[in-house]
Amino acid sequence: MTHNILITGATGTIGSEVVKALKARGLEFAAMSSRPDQMIDGKPAVFGNFARPETLRQAFRGIDTLFLLQPLAPEMAEFGINAVDAAKAAGVRHIVRSSGGGADPDSPFAIAKVHGQVDRYVQESGLGWTLLRPNAFMQNFLTYYLEQIRSGAYYKPNGDGATSLVDVRDIAECAAAVLADPAAHAGRIYTLTGGEALTNSAQMAAISAAIGKEVRYVDVPEAAAVEAMTGLGFPPKVIDWLMSLNAVIKAGYAAGLSNDVRQLTGHAPRRFTDFVRENAAAWR
Repeated sequence: MTHNILITGATGTIGSEVVKALKARGLEFAAMSSRPDQMIDGKPAVFGNFARPETLRQAFRGIDTLFLLQPLAPEMAEFGINAVDAAKAAGVRHIVRSSGGGADPDSPFAIAKVHGQVDRYVQESGLGWTLLRPNAFMQNFLTYYLEQIRSGAYYKPNGDGATSLVDVRDIAECAAAVLADPAAHAGRIYTLTGGEALTNSAQMAAISAAIGKEVRYVDVPEAAAVEAMTGLGFPPKVIDWLMSLNAVIKAGYAAGLSNDVRQLTGHAPRRFTDFVRENAAAWR
């Protein structure tokens, strides 16, 4: 059965890899952008703005399956609700949402709570749905933490908590598998993790060994982390979410391992140690 697919967040960390994974499967799709003149994968993007529901209804028209990925912004819950409402109005049949690990509308952790609220709205929409709940991304070490690692120190308030980091390419392959046959995954929740759980010290030891230079993990006080993010201009709500994610890691709740990547892709999840060897040149 053929169906029309639309990818939101198509230029971001996850979305850009989903585009590649869909192409590898030979699947046709469209990509949405908030920039009217954006070209994605050599084709004009479909214009849509999460803050303007009327543009979403237009963007979703004629779409059967929606890959829903909202930006990490203070309005994330509002944007998710706008998208679900627009999908219903436009006749979308199935939503595949990229959520977050541990998502739960009743969670004491702010980031898990907001993801859980949007997840529940998707589940109660009356549409077909599939939820992907990935852990923290390996690729963050190539973006957000790149300069820290190059400087020789990685600053986080995570204590000795371990994280089963997931490679974004695995997330994308899982998303593509679901988008290729959404009916087969209707009503399913997939927890996406890497193949090993490592503390921050162990992560830095792996990077140090790969680049031939010591990179230390510095367990900073929470107040210092908040001050640093405030200085970088992060909105207070986003700081609250990111600090709650740090608390999840510190408490040991991000260390679980799942078999869902293997179930969806047919291969074991990529390991952080392999990711480090592959990308060592970026940190030298």
